[in-house]
Amino acid sequence: MEIFDLVCSALLILTGILVVHRHIYTIIGLFIKPVVYPETNKLGRYAIVIAARNEEAVIGNLIDSIHAQDYNPSLLTTFVVADNCTDNTARVCRDKGAVVYERFNKEKARKGYALEFLFENIKADYGIEAFDGYFVFDADNLLMPDYVSQMNKAFSTGKDIVTSYRKSKNFDTNFISAAYGIHFHRNSMALHRPRAVMDIGTHITGTGFLIASHLLADGWKFHNLTEDDQFTSYISSKGYKTAFCDNAEFYDEQPTDFQTSYKQRLRWAKGRFTGFFQHGSSLLKGIFKHKSFTCYDMFSHYFPYGLISLLVGVIYPLSGVLYNLFSQGAYDFQNMAENIIAGVLGLYLSSLLMGILTVIREYNRINCSPFKLLLYTFLFPWFDLISLPVLTLSLFQKVKWAPIVHKDTTRIADIPVLEEAPCTGTLQRNVV
Repeated sequence: MEIFDLVCSALLILTGILVVHRHIYTIIGLFIKPVVYPETNKLGRYAIVIAARNEEAVIGNLIDSIHAQDYNPSLLTTFVVADNCTDNTARVCRDKGAVVYERFNKEKARKGYALEFLFENIKADYGIEAFDGYFVFDADNLLMPDYVSQMNKAFSTGKDIVTSYRKSKNFDTNFISAAYGIHFHRNSMALHRPRAVMDIGTHITGTGFLIASHLLADGWKFHNLTEDDQFTSYISSKGYKTAFCDNAEFYDEQPTDFQTSYKQRLRWAKGRFTGFFQHGSSLLKGIFKHKSFTCYDMFSHYFPYGLISLLVGVIYPLSGVLYNLFSQGAYDFQNMAENIIAGVLGLYLSSLLMGILTVIREYNRINCSPFKLLLYTFLFPWFDLISLPVLTLSLFQKVKWAPIVHKDTTRIADIPVLEEAPCTGTLQRNVV
């Protein structure tokens, strides 16, 4: 047990070192003004790529929000891959002016493969270099009217990858969708924003990002369960930084039931776990090869903390119970129960604190009534508390990528807007 004690202590020290800079991030995200990119006369030509499977209910609203951009429409081309669709997704997109490629491959039925197919067709028919950059969206997304303009400002400063501010169009549906919403607001406040302020590369989260065309010259080769993590790890290890545009806002739909949430979180856990062991060493090498704090930060970001928690928080205590039972014939189970309760309470309070700080800081960017928001904030910690059991189950379950059914038909015109740009400090709350 002494050796086990030392190993667990060493792992706790290691994880503490890896996350200590996150406290600085939180302070910066709370109090420092976001990066605002300068106005520019340089307008890029962009392709907007969307992978969709049976999304006829929502994808038309996304394309409408693209058409409503305050950006020169002749510089935007929308491409859709209708991936294994059995509905009218392809027709809806064509009727709205999108270029559609239909794909039928059930053996490789995953977003990463769909994007690979789409980029291959764009390369063959147009040439990758026909566009300065490529926006990647999911079919349920909605873009604020100045989204492309704001992203273009960041891209025009020489950024190769730019991600944006993710918001939930169904935040106020219930405490499940609200928890996802708070989670993504927390990402923007405590991770993306401080990294941008410090000129450190951040990570992408599945959708709402822009990639320079030269980075796609060899196509899209990221097929993991979480292809966004795989891409981030790869591109960061090569010395590139993903910038964050705080003023570019888009919306997406979040799960509203536990079954859908569980399947999604299981895929996230499995994807991050396998992705780290695929690319963690490349990030580690990149720290020294590129003298890159971004590589260190991404190594820290994707480090499998859940495995450490499983070892230290579950396996280690259970081994102590068995050791005492066999060596002494007794164990203080009351003390163990008290420690478990104290641990769970501590996790709840720390998660609640971050939720409260996030809601206070991002209050004017959350479309939800004050009463509901207060309730959802106190319920938010369930989102973090289930991480360990979900990770544990992901280690023993075979996880397959599966599309999430999107039903929220909210249009961009239905979403309340702010009178001033988000980063000016003169926000006016407008809740329906």
